[in-house]
Amino acid sequence: MFLKNIYTRGYRNLAEQSLELYPGINLLYGKNAAGKTNTLECAYFFASGRSFRTRHEAQLIRRGEESASAKITISRTSLPEHMSVTWRSDTQKGLIKRMYYQGMEVSKASEFLGIFHAVLFTPDNLALIKGVPEERRRFMDIAMSQLQPRYVYFLNEYLRILSQKNSYLKKAAYIQNPDFDYLDVLNEQLAKAAAVLIKQRSGFVSRLKSFSSEFYNKLSGSKEELNVKYVSCTKRDFSDSEYTEKKMFDIYRADRDSEIKNGRTMHGPHKDDMLIYISDVSKDDDGLPHSVFSDDESEEDISQFAARTFASQGQQRSAVLALKFAEGEVCRELTGEYPVFLLDDLLGELDYQRRTYITSIIRDKQAIISCCDKSALPDMNKVSSVKVEDGIYYPDTESYVERK
Repeated sequence: MFLKNIYTRGYRNLAEQSLELYPGINLLYGKNAAGKTNTLECAYFFASGRSFRTRHEAQLIRRGEESASAKITISRTSLPEHMSVTWRSDTQKGLIKRMYYQGMEVSKASEFLGIFHAVLFTPDNLALIKGVPEERRRFMDIAMSQLQPRYVYFLNEYLRILSQKNSYLKKAAYIQNPDFDYLDVLNEQLAKAAAVLIKQRSGFVSRLKSFSSEFYNKLSGSKEELNVKYVSCTKRDFSDSEYTEKKMFDIYRADRDSEIKNGRTMHGPHKDDMLIYISDVSKDDDGLPHSVFSDDESEEDISQFAARTFASQGQQRSAVLALKFAEGEVCRELTGEYPVFLLDDLLGELDYQRRTYITSIIRDKQAIISCCDKSALPDMNKVSSVKVEDGIYYPDTESYVERK
């Protein structure tokens, strides 16, 4: 699969135009605010169903315009696939968004997701390491929504029941005899959806673990290792859905008094986290490297290695890159094809060695890279480069492209 082109009309500052893309590395270069990040945002929308820069999609419509549209063409077989989105501002109804696949309107997000896969890196992704658990949950949810659209259903179902339960808990504090049977019904439904989310997330993190460790090891020059661990209140083998569902129901019941007192659900996937930690590579008695981590270590045991607390800025950036490239490998493992890598403002922050290694990773995959100075790419051979200026694309006529 590769992304053949992106068409935009009225989208942010981008002119009405098509950007032709090719297998391998596609470089977008130009000054800040030229439209490079807007292009990546547009492409990523078709993978995630949302903007990574704003929750208010009305902002995607160019100022002074009433509507915007975007369309991509994907090539994975002899038949091209087309996806498109339109946004229109309505004074009475607000923003009206419509999504289409092969010209047919799609009503559910789960039907739109999973068609086009992309992995995104932006400077803001450092929040994945340094930020609150919500950032890491969002990372898992967006990745899983692309890879297994069924996940979207259970995530929405969990959030719907959670909202319903929390609404009742807020009222229950002022009711003399709360309806515990009603709470049990909600807890049963919540535990069922929670068990699916926990199993899917933990499976994703388990796959992520092996790939990210390998990438980080190379980025660090084999001096350090990266590890990730899914943390849930159930604290056991997450692959056993029946156990997890029962465990979650028992936790909800045990939390009943504190939940009523606080007016919210205290535990569950909406509180889970993904621990990211780094340590120096250790060696055994024979001088061979081995991991200092084991799967049964507790949060307390590994807190001394937490990347959010003890890692340097460079280590954190390398950790995010390793996780992103590992996400691509998980995508290939689950779908049979690599995603498109969207790398925003990445090269300028890395030393030559890391830039060279990253270029070698994505050379045989499709990547769209944005930067201010195209000389930041170590090897400009076999690269399609496009200058972006005031929202307009100017392909370099001398750049190398390989058409497939």
